Amino acid sequence: MDEYYTKKKKEYYLKNREKRLNYQNKYYQKTKYSYSRKMEISKVLEPEEYGAFKKRVSSYNKEYYRKNKAKIMAKRNAAKAARLK
Repeated sequence: MDEYYTKKKKEYYLKNREKRLNYQNKYYQKTKYSYSRKMEISKVLEPEEYGAFKKRVSSYNKEYYRKNKAKIMAKRNAAKAARLK
């Protein structure tokens, strides 16, 4: 039964991929301004907390890139090759 469920789930997500991507893009556009505004206010009102937050995010991004560099570069190269064709 698990195999059937997995197959149905995969079919569902493949079938509704465009709808899901459109929804995600609309949500991102809608929340982008409010998030950036919240960061601006935080930067002015609580500079120490803002600095600590930025430092945490930066170190997380560096660590993630270090761990996944090969996968990221392979994906970039594949996208670049597809554009050049």
